[in-house]
Amino acid sequence: MAARCDCYMPGRRAHPLGRDAVRAAPFARDARHGRAGQLFRSLSARDPRTPRCHSRGTARGRGGVPAHVLGRGRLGDDWGRPQRGRQRHSGARSDGRRGDRATCSGGPDGRHRDRNADSGEASLMARGDRRARTGIAVTSSAVFAVLLVGTTVNASAAAWVDEEWDTADVAALDCSASATMDSVAWGRVLTGAVSGASLDPIASTDGITVTNVAPATTSTGTSQAAPVTSLGSDAWSAALGLSALSSLDLGAGVVLPLDAGTGSYTQYGRATSNGIAIGASGAVTSQAGGLVSLDTPTASTPRLGTLRLSEVLDAVLPGLGTPVSRLSDVDLEIGAVGSVAELDGCEVAWNEASLSTHLDRDYLASALDLGLTSDLASGLGTSTDATLAGLQTTLNSTLNASVSASVVSSVASLLTTAFAGIAGVTVDPDAVTVTVAGTIDLTSVRALITNDISDGVVTINLSTGRITADLAALVGEAYADSDGLNGRAPNTSVLTPAVLNALMARLSTVLGNFVTNTLQPAVATAILNTAITVRVVALLDATVTVIVPVTVPQVLRVDSLFSGTIGGFTGASGYPAPTVSTSVTLVPGQTGALLTALNTLLSTVTTPIINAVQNTVRPAIGGIVVTPILTSLSASTTAALATLTGSTIPAFITALEPVLDQLALLVKVTLNAQPDQTGSVGPPITALSGRYMVSALHVGAVNGPTSLLGLWAASSAVGPQTLR
Repeated sequence: MAARCDCYMPGRRAHPLGRDAVRAAPFARDARHGRAGQLFRSLSARDPRTPRCHSRGTARGRGGVPAHVLGRGRLGDDWGRPQRGRQRHSGARSDGRRGDRATCSGGPDGRHRDRNADSGEASLMARGDRRARTGIAVTSSAVFAVLLVGTTVNASAAAWVDEEWDTADVAALDCSASATMDSVAWGRVLTGAVSGASLDPIASTDGITVTNVAPATTSTGTSQAAPVTSLGSDAWSAALGLSALSSLDLGAGVVLPLDAGTGSYTQYGRATSNGIAIGASGAVTSQAGGLVSLDTPTASTPRLGTLRLSEVLDAVLPGLGTPVSRLSDVDLEIGAVGSVAELDGCEVAWNEASLSTHLDRDYLASALDLGLTSDLASGLGTSTDATLAGLQTTLNSTLNASVSASVVSSVASLLTTAFAGIAGVTVDPDAVTVTVAGTIDLTSVRALITNDISDGVVTINLSTGRITADLAALVGEAYADSDGLNGRAPNTSVLTPAVLNALMARLSTVLGNFVTNTLQPAVATAILNTAITVRVVALLDATVTVIVPVTVPQVLRVDSLFSGTIGGFTGASGYPAPTVSTSVTLVPGQTGALLTALNTLLSTVTTPIINAVQNTVRPAIGGIVVTPILTSLSASTTAALATLTGSTIPAFITALEPVLDQLALLVKVTLNAQPDQTGSVGPPITALSGRYMVSALHVGAVNGPTSLLGLWAASSAVGPQTLR
């Protein structure tokens, strides 16, 4: 089908007949207009000033043919105004189908106009699944024409610049047809440089490049890393075994500090000759027919690997005033990563303002864990161990201290009550002694320091000084949502003050909880498990008859040894009651008939005394003697551990803060890296006009202006897309 495309250039004279006459002129279907008007038709010779007409696209989901293209009415007041640059016309369709556009460009200042006959001969319908637009291309020579208007046209008082018109015959181009655009797509799992040595020349890490460039109408896929596989529909893929990325020698003694995961990732590209370009890499699934999508990570999805950042940081830390021991063994464990970039180049060619609608970039980052070792953390472990060692000494001193007089008095009263029914004996309150013996061992408690202390997001080991943090969770906390690493704006920085503050707050909390919820209960358990003895010795007065009744003071010795755990003595759940062994003997020094009488009494009262101790004294002795000791032991524990939560741990957090700040200055971690957006960290490949890139993750290490490391993980690119 053919259409007319009128492109105009500004004149130098005010049109004598005004604006309306010129507005009407482009819609004349023949050489006559009005009573005396005349529109000169195209001549066969091409005027060198004649502008060209090009195809352009519109936003997906919008369409329709503008009224002025179909010739159904006036263009409106703007028609006669000089316009700069390209003019793109859009109309609305109720069915949402893509409409047809005609665009002219050219002339000294790029001014142009679209025109079609009133008959609707340029009405262009979208066809096919892609619902393509129809472009307009010049098919015949154009000539310079001027407009003559008859006397019957009313003159206008307006004085404005006349417009000289070039007219060309044009033909329709369908964006759904092949051979309309050159397309390029690219995907690469890992690229970048370490200490100035680039990964790009390393064949085993090469990505996939898919091109569809004139005169070809089908695509070609290339990769040095692995054989490429055609998926149909101009799509190609190349699998990259992750093991190929482990500790690569980049030359000059530079080694890629990556312990790569196992399994393989996909590198994918699709480029059609009608403007569709898709690049993808990483944890993506590609299928026959050109389909590709980001994976939903599972436990079996390969992780990229662990990046050993210390190998590039340790050399610069001393020069920054930070001892290596304060920030050593820094690494970044990277989970599954992937990215997809898609561009409908024909749509954008119609309307550059629709780029955001027809360019789609997405990424996946399933996990990101920061790890570092610091002598500050191990120093906290040393302080904690010293506190527990001191507490153990304090507890044993308390346990084995002399029993207070009040407690002894209470025990004497207990014995008096217990022996009250035994004839011939009475308790001398001043002749009762009580002693406690035992050793509290906190070895098992101190061993807890060697374990990982974690809340599931941050983990610290006070023995090794190792700290790890789940950055996905911390990023979610910083943004107050549950999205973690995904769904973030282009060039989102990870190690921000908000994230580091969340890390330190969690460390403070997890350490405080460790003291309160782990160490303190462990000490209490160690105390309750401690085996002790309580010895009670009482001298009894005995009354016997030797001719007449005689009372012999402190002549019978009752010696009871109670054995058990502190938990058992105090009635703690799960602990057995203490046992007791009792002996009743005469105090030496008695003779004659008195001795005989006392032996007789002894034989009579021994069993009742033993039974009284077993049944009355044993159940009560723990509450009288051991419970007060336990109270003192608990108070000593609370006081000692309070120094950890009140001063030792806060001092550690304070000292760690500048270390993490230094780390954030040296290491830059960026999500959804897009070099054409604000906050760019640079492109993974050469930046070209019309090339759009996305990387799931960028990790950089810098020392001031010097780049120590720059790696882009799971990068994809599309474009440039150009009309043929």
